[in-house]
Amino acid sequence: MALNKTFKNQDGVAHNGYYRVREVGTQYEKSKDGPVSLAATFTVEVYDYDSGEPIEDTATWRPEGGGIYNLILPDMEPVQNLITKAYEHLKTLPEFSEATDC
Repeated sequence: MALNKTFKNQDGVAHNGYYRVREVGTQYEKSKDGPVSLAATFTVEVYDYDSGEPIEDTATWRPEGGGIYNLILPDMEPVQNLITKAYEHLKTLPEFSEATDC
């Protein structure tokens, strides 16, 4: 599971991007007699779709869409569902509005 969309490199040249969720972490909080708070964070890596090479961040540039995202969870989720929800969440964000599943 991954997303495909174009991105511009440091020089402004458009490339075909392959975006994949690399890591998913969960957070569970509950005080005595309080409600459960569930959240997930996930890391998105960017690759050049055509060459398969990773697109690395630099000190002054990061490819649009790469990085760490947060997701509030409505209830307990199996891990596989978290990965699916991560991709569904990305597709709701403006920077992934034109992304397609690949």
